[in-house]
Amino acid sequence: MNVTIVYDSVFGNTGTIAKAMAEALAPDHQVRLLPVAEAGGIGTDDIDLLVVGSPTRGFRATPAIDAFAGGLAGGSGRRAAVFDTRLDLEEIHPAPLRWVVQAGGYAAQRIAGDLERHGYSIADSTGFLVTGTEGPLKAGEAERARAWVRALVE
Repeated sequence: MNVTIVYDSVFGNTGTIAKAMAEALAPDHQVRLLPVAEAGGIGTDDIDLLVVGSPTRGFRATPAIDAFAGGLAGGSGRRAAVFDTRLDLEEIHPAPLRWVVQAGGYAAQRIAGDLERHGYSIADSTGFLVTGTEGPLKAGEAERARAWVRALVE
């Protein structure tokens, strides 16, 4: 299977997740891992699964991922999956702030919407947890990312 993973990372956490996914698939699949800055104009004809990820910044993806997902054509039912890195809702205090974050949403939701508008079929959407605004990743998240992406290609 040909898998392309496109990501943006501000503090390195989303990049760590994307690299863990690529490593998990590399032994058995053709994997292309691209920072969003290198993904402009990628062809989608040979992609069996497109995975797009971003940190959640102000309830949305980074501007670079927004532009990439918003301008990506050629979905025509192709499979895509999206992920983001985010704070754990249970660890956001006080409770009213937790409500604001829950109501505002996460980057993966918006990325998925953009891809769907361009004809992509979203196989799955998920978030990986960081312990603070700058991270690090919560324990076990890289392993969970490996398992998630392997399940997508099965």
